[in-house]
Amino acid sequence: MKYYLPLLFMCLFINDLNAQNRIIVDSFKVLETDLDANVVAPKKDQNGDKCAIIKVVTSQTGFSWDIGMLGIVSSEYKNGEYWIYVPNGATYLTIKHQQLGVLRYELKIPIEKATVYEMRLITGQVTRTIVEDIPGQYLVITTDPTDASVFIDDEFAGKGNYEAKLKPGSHTYRVEAPLYVTEAGKVVISDSKKEIAVKLKPNFGTIEVSTSPETGATVFIDGKNISPTTPCKSEAVLVGEHKVTIEKEWFQPETKIVKVAVGQTTTVDFTLKPTFAEVTFKLPDGAFLYVDKKQTGNGKVRLKKGIHSVEARQESHHPEIKDIDVVAGEDQTVTLQPVPIYGSLDVESNPTGATITLNGVGTGKSPESFNKLLIGEYQVRLEKQGYQPVNKSITIEEGKIAFFKGNLSKLPPISYDPPVKTGGNSTGGNSTTVNSSGGNPSGGKLTNYTPEYYKYKKSKNFWLVSALVTGAAGTFAYLQTGPTYDQYKTASTTSIATDAYKKAEMYNLVTPVAFGIAGISILEFILKSGKQNKAKKQSLSYYPVPVKNGGGFGLAYQF
Repeated sequence: MKYYLPLLFMCLFINDLNAQNRIIVDSFKVLETDLDANVVAPKKDQNGDKCAIIKVVTSQTGFSWDIGMLGIVSSEYKNGEYWIYVPNGATYLTIKHQQLGVLRYELKIPIEKATVYEMRLITGQVTRTIVEDIPGQYLVITTDPTDASVFIDDEFAGKGNYEAKLKPGSHTYRVEAPLYVTEAGKVVISDSKKEIAVKLKPNFGTIEVSTSPETGATVFIDGKNISPTTPCKSEAVLVGEHKVTIEKEWFQPETKIVKVAVGQTTTVDFTLKPTFAEVTFKLPDGAFLYVDKKQTGNGKVRLKKGIHSVEARQESHHPEIKDIDVVAGEDQTVTLQPVPIYGSLDVESNPTGATITLNGVGTGKSPESFNKLLIGEYQVRLEKQGYQPVNKSITIEEGKIAFFKGNLSKLPPISYDPPVKTGGNSTGGNSTTVNSSGGNPSGGKLTNYTPEYYKYKKSKNFWLVSALVTGAAGTFAYLQTGPTYDQYKTASTTSIATDAYKKAEMYNLVTPVAFGIAGISILEFILKSGKQNKAKKQSLSYYPVPVKNGGGFGLAYQF
């Protein structure tokens, strides 16, 4: 009888709200201590992140919800409130009710994952006098996984748990999710509610990839790169055949086809095939290795298969260059020996018998021939007692004989006033000109300093004075900065404050500049002291000694 009742209408009586504003959001806030979204009853969105929960507190039922393209993951009614699971980043919530209308509410608080929010609604009072009696009954489908897609009569009905009132008769349903076996069936709607629990069977496994003798290869499954590098395990992949490819520098890429079973981990091992060989180079000390005209480190070098030009370079040597054939996987040792380039040097002196020093190393007395000298620049020094040393820079060239003859100048005689003891007291005697001669040193030592010695001494003293003056100036400015700033802060008039501020800024500027100049001066003082000491070592020292015949004093020279 009820199937033939005429269509009746619903009457709504709303006491406190006007007709165009039947749904109002009274409050919306974050529940900081609520752990339902993170611990107690979490659900995940399509990206695998935990959803946020918006708990809508209302005395009414029959609401539906929408957040646009992101999609609501699930909604549940629990004891006077709706739990709406939404992905993070949602910006608005559309609230729909058949009698109360539609409200699109902008979410003014950012929606973050695994966080609980509370929304309180004020709605008009709904009084139903009579409802339309449309034949049909509810169909409820629960899904596992919870984000599975539900299709009713081949039309998409939503994701996750499904409930809706359907007309009596036969209907089809289909539940599907990525990496799961699709389940479909028929259901007949009659007088009683129908409930179906669908638990999809897994349709995936994983792939574990390893490489030897080296790890760190990049892995591609069906052309898609997975990370990290080997050894590694993939995320879930569909059951069936997959193409696994590995790539690594210095090795050949390789592909294998593997079959993945449900719930199983398929292991695939690759033995890397090298495209190189390790070449050990043996070079003399001081030589440098070049491979294909690029300098590289000596010792063991990894080279791609093929022909390579290798070269050993060394100063004052002819380089040795050769081509080597590198076969992948076959290590080899290569010896390279640059050929030395020689020239000659003849050294003479006037007078003869001078000590010869080449680059600071004593090599004999003049005259002397050096027949096998590596080409390059040499510093030649001739020294003989009683004579001024001679220095010369000589360039040795390949196959040529360089010649150097040094004329040594005899040191001039000097005047010396030897001490004379009279009555136990030492007194100066008459100035006597003496000639250079041998003997044991006695009396005072005289030094003939080089011009460089006096130049560096003068420069050293200048930088010392500079360091002292600028250091004192910097210290004075530093000590005055603080009190001057205090004077500025406590000034009684604008003019006094202005003068104090300018002085403080000047002291603040002078302090680092003065200390910087002082630091530079100290460095220059140290450098000039070192050069002065070096020049001092090149000076001549004289010791007056009695002449055997008693006719005066001779000189003993110390270099």
